[in-house]
Amino acid sequence: MKIHYYTEEIIKICDCQHLTVEDIYDKISKKYPEAGKSSIYRNVEELVNKWDLVKVIWVGKKAYFEKNKWNHFHLIDKNTGEIMDMDHCFVLPNLPENFKISEVDLKVFWEFVNV
Repeated sequence: MKIHYYTEEIIKICDCQHLTVEDIYDKISKKYPEAGKSSIYRNVEELVNKWDLVKVIWVGKKAYFEKNKWNHFHLIDKNTGEIMDMDHCFVLPNLPENFKISEVDLKVFWEFVNV
């Protein structure tokens, strides 16, 4: 697959952000108006395959992408769709000795409730 000259720009745009392909396209097309949405989509998927980007979550029917290599999990506000990163440093009881979490893929959906 042909990787375009704006690939590095996609990686920079996604640094520590949760963006859809549409979000990425909107940002890229301002600097590179000749970029097509399907080309952006193919490049984003290729970057995911190469581990340069991570497809972090699906909220509704949308995929979000980020360049964020530290282990963390995501909190998603069910009312607004806002996604927040949370550090993965939490204690899990009764784990074997020398057990180390190498990757986290956890989504926590939350909402405020009236008590």
